[in-house]
Amino acid sequence: MLKEAFKFMWYDKAKMFGILFGIILSVFLIGQQLGICFSLLNSTISLAKFNQNYIWVVSDKSQQVSDLPLIDMRIYRELMSITGVKKVNQLIVGGGSAKFNNGTKTNITMIGTQAPSYAGGPWNFATGNLQDLLQEGAVITDAYDAILNKNIKMGDHFEYNGNRVILVGQTKGAKGLGVAYGFTTVERARKLCKIPTTKASAFLVEWQDNADIEQVIKSINIEIPGVKAREGKTYTDESLKYFALNSGIVASFGLLVVFAIITGFAIVGLTMFSAVNDRIKDYGTIKAIGGTNGVIRKLILWQATIYSIVGFIVAYFLLFGFVQATKTSLNIQVTFGIVVFLIGVTLFIAMLGSLLAMRKITKLEPAAVFRT
Repeated sequence: MLKEAFKFMWYDKAKMFGILFGIILSVFLIGQQLGICFSLLNSTISLAKFNQNYIWVVSDKSQQVSDLPLIDMRIYRELMSITGVKKVNQLIVGGGSAKFNNGTKTNITMIGTQAPSYAGGPWNFATGNLQDLLQEGAVITDAYDAILNKNIKMGDHFEYNGNRVILVGQTKGAKGLGVAYGFTTVERARKLCKIPTTKASAFLVEWQDNADIEQVIKSINIEIPGVKAREGKTYTDESLKYFALNSGIVASFGLLVVFAIITGFAIVGLTMFSAVNDRIKDYGTIKAIGGTNGVIRKLILWQATIYSIVGFIVAYFLLFGFVQATKTSLNIQVTFGIVVFLIGVTLFIAMLGSLLAMRKITKLEPAAVFRT
């Protein structure tokens, strides 16, 4: 049956390539849009995602990790008094503009963390020595296009919010949504971003080995007003949910995915129907010599299966090429879940498209093909 299905496909090469084009285009666009969507969502929560091994203590007005209203430093001492707390790390997050020697500017969100553990960042550290942050004016930035295009190198000086700083290290992929992250010490971050010493953006809490993390979180929420404590994974999920529901990213890309599926179905369904219609006499002859509707269905479904396999393989390699070409700017991850979804979409488009052709053939009277 497989051999016969391939012969039917090969008979009209133009329509065969038309069907494959519809599947490849649809699957590639779906994979591309899903990849970009998840990449953007991951970039919005990267600060929380790479610091899930702490209890996050933030203002009770904070809805997600990019929204960190300043909280009082007195909370630092209150947290240390909570049973089960081992260590409290300050986190300073502030925005600013970097000005380079050629006069160009770019925005960098500066993150201040405490030496020597530097809880909170940097992550994906690629170049330099982390302890060099103790130098006067030292900062670490990401190897991000907006910075790389300024031709800045290790050891170069530039201005950040009017202050002279020096690049002592680089990360790779440590960035938010459309903005690079920079890292420095807590004290320097306060100075660069004009944040008073009495305030902090968040506290990253470490708990004792024998402590119940749920009880520690509960105690913080009960005993310290004006803040909320969340386990790192929980705070990451809350931030992701907020962006997914409120940013419009999911809705926009979801609509594009739906249109891609409809486009693929329209191309594949109509082309398969046309291909079957052109060979109506061949199918009718099969029925006339004793072939059942079941045999006809298997023949058409085998064709749809071949189209699915070939179309998915080609689309996957095109998607892989797109991922490699954009990995410095988008860092798209084609996860196992995305691959499974794409396989399902490919089969859905091909099989649903084949139904149009099947309906016409199964209703065909064998004797009709011999009428003039």
